[in-house]
Amino acid sequence: MIPLLLTALFLIWRMARQRRELLKFGETDLVRTLMPDLSLRRKLAKDLLLLSAVALFVVALARPQMGAKSETIKQQGIELMVAMDISNSMLSDDVKPSRLDRAKAIVSRIIDKLDNNKIGLIYFAGDAYVQLPITGDMVSAKMFLNNASPDLIQVQGTVLEQAIRLGIKSFSSDDKVKRAIVLITDAENHEGDVLAAVKAAKEKGIIVHVIGVGSVDGGPIPLPQGGYLKDVEDRMVITKLNEQLAREVATASGGIYIRANDVSQTVRALGDSIDKLDQAELEMKIYTAYNEVYYVPLLAGLLLLMLDLVLLDRKNRYLRRVHLFDRRTNE
Repeated sequence: MIPLLLTALFLIWRMARQRRELLKFGETDLVRTLMPDLSLRRKLAKDLLLLSAVALFVVALARPQMGAKSETIKQQGIELMVAMDISNSMLSDDVKPSRLDRAKAIVSRIIDKLDNNKIGLIYFAGDAYVQLPITGDMVSAKMFLNNASPDLIQVQGTVLEQAIRLGIKSFSSDDKVKRAIVLITDAENHEGDVLAAVKAAKEKGIIVHVIGVGSVDGGPIPLPQGGYLKDVEDRMVITKLNEQLAREVATASGGIYIRANDVSQTVRALGDSIDKLDQAELEMKIYTAYNEVYYVPLLAGLLLLMLDLVLLDRKNRYLRRVHLFDRRTNE
């Protein structure tokens, strides 16, 4: 937009200066009589052509794209369902910038590091739902991740059992593929039998890894309107990472527990554990390439620029009777 704006300002300034120069010779009608070959309308037309050409070049530089080409690829990997806790307790800032932000950073790194696998995304609090089904489309996975917020689930709390059972049902029907669930949570389980859900996952050959987010000392839960969450006795609610339950869940399924003190180390440890699983051939449809159409405005801009160069701002002596840019006066 800046080149277009600068060109427009330059043309306006040049037009104003030319009009001031012409007025030095006298009134416009008198100048037209003295200079019959001069055509102000041709000058205006040339300016508009130049401005339009610059606008089209700006559009071409933006590299407009249309549609998308999909390609099906085959590679060795597993199916990984990431279940991320988005309950209000994840807003606590006992780890910086907050538990939820650290969880998002971990999931984003998981998507980058484990892009040869199929990944799905579950959000849970007092309820759980599939945000993104099992897919190889990592671009979509990151797009959905950005929207994670406690506002997405009306029922608050942390129900690990529902998240695990939903994860079990969300895998594909391909029994040859190894499967794993990654729980990213502060593990403050409020109801349900989480160990029964872990047992059900293990019976189906699904490993449950747990990434604990938060501190054992805990912290308050900030409210959107300001202040912190308090209980019925007006005491500040302190939410703490339940490491004991998190370890029990991971151990019961044969998975690992990782405390998310460092994002990179957490993802590296998870990746090392997943790499030990038997890999199977995965067929994935990836939407990665778009059809470039930048050449359309580029060619149109070049055409207008050539027309601007060919068009004279004075009347051709051989075409004086052709009035394309001047109004014919009635005699």
